[in-house]
Amino acid sequence: MRKIGLLLGTFFLFAGCSFCRCKPIVRYIQKPVYIKCQIPEVPRAELEPIPENATYPRKLQIILNNYFKLEKENKMLREAIEVCK
Repeated sequence: MRKIGLLLGTFFLFAGCSFCRCKPIVRYIQKPVYIKCQIPEVPRAELEPIPENATYPRKLQIILNNYFKLEKENKMLREAIEVCK
């Protein structure tokens, strides 16, 4: 009797599992994404390399030119940050 009950229980378990082969329903939730601002394109400063055999005044001039280019790039980046605030 116990064996028959065990067999019937197993049968109903497998039968129940075979009937429930439906796929779960996938629901996509769409939420709007707000972009605070478009990040403006800021070109990188094209720095001039310092040659080893250049004279001291020439090296100094290149360093100053590179400094001013970086300063200009830094100002443009700060303005881009201010736009996004």
